[in-house]
Amino acid sequence: MNRGLHQTNIEIEMRKILEQLKINFVEQYPIRCKYRYIIDFYIPSGKICVECDGEVWHPVGNRRDQIRDAVLRNKGFTIIRFRGNEILNNNQSVKNRLRNEVG
Repeated sequence: MNRGLHQTNIEIEMRKILEQLKINFVEQYPIRCKYRYIIDFYIPSGKICVECDGEVWHPVGNRRDQIRDAVLRNKGFTIIRFRGNEILNNNQSVKNRLRNEVG
């Protein structure tokens, strides 16, 4: 479900992948912990947060993402991050990883 927020091309592709795998998910899911986080794709059946990391906003080793992931893991969530180029250019590996994580 798109909550009316702008989606990037990598988020659009991830939605297609999740739909192809018939995984139930919620788009742009808000989670309130210490701060309010918006999860790109939330899979409620496994408390899994799928994040689509574009190169500009989420460079590898982004400290802000590391802190956010630690907070969410402390709350019992599993975080799966995919790089944008992986989603767009190697979606078979994305599908395989999702199958392994979601079951």
